[in-house]
Amino acid sequence: MSTFFFLFRELLGSVRARSALYFSLSGLFILLFLCSFALLLLPASSREGGSEGGIPAGQVVVHLSPRLAAATVDALYLQIRERPDVARVSFRFAQEVNPGETGGYFFIEPASPDAAPAIVRVLEGLDGVSSVETSGGDETDNASGIGIQTRFGLLGGLVVFVVLSLLLARKGFSVLLRSFANEVRLMRLSGVSEWMIYPPVVGLGLLVGLLAGLLLIVGIYLFQYAAEASAELGALMSGGHALAIAFAGLSLGIFIGGLCGLFGVSILSSREFEPLP
Repeated sequence: MSTFFFLFRELLGSVRARSALYFSLSGLFILLFLCSFALLLLPASSREGGSEGGIPAGQVVVHLSPRLAAATVDALYLQIRERPDVARVSFRFAQEVNPGETGGYFFIEPASPDAAPAIVRVLEGLDGVSSVETSGGDETDNASGIGIQTRFGLLGGLVVFVVLSLLLARKGFSVLLRSFANEVRLMRLSGVSEWMIYPPVVGLGLLVGLLAGLLLIVGIYLFQYAAEASAELGALMSGGHALAIAFAGLSLGIFIGGLCGLFGVSILSSREFEPLP
């Protein structure tokens, strides 16, 4: 057995209730940090856009009859797009918006907020149009403001969580290494290199960060499982996006765990661990 694994096993065996509590709290704050980081990576449009009833804020939504032929839908699309008061128009099948519905939707972005009422009046009189809905522009500002405030809160949380995790990890290492102090002195007296003592300490910090990263991956998997039954949740995170967040979160968790381990290494430089004269 290599020296690293021997010392690492001895360190784990020296963990007691008090040091385990500090390491658990440190891992919890690392997990909270990673969750905040994952939320920051969610698409802003899916969280900040939209209003009540599922209508994108500031847009006109036209529900088309399922009986319309494809050629008629194309003709309506061209007719709407050619209007000077329409900035953009897009078509989506009803199943993409509300699973179980039939037909289709036109999502129309007016050239100006004042143009929306005129567009609604014209479209309501067209054949094959089941309904026309619109939403006010004020809701967009409110939703955007809430989203920005939330993101600033998450950024502040990132700083708080990482600082708390490092401080708690240092406290945990302090308690653990004090119970391991005699072994450290003996190793130094026997001529064991400092570089043989440091890696197991850093490895313990990496283990804490790794466990937090794995818990984040489990949370993302559960979120993806719940998103399969909800169109709104599914729009927040695709499979590729979830995989990227999971990989980034795991890497970041290991990195922070390494920093915690380095904090533990700094404790070994104190007089308490120097060989007795």
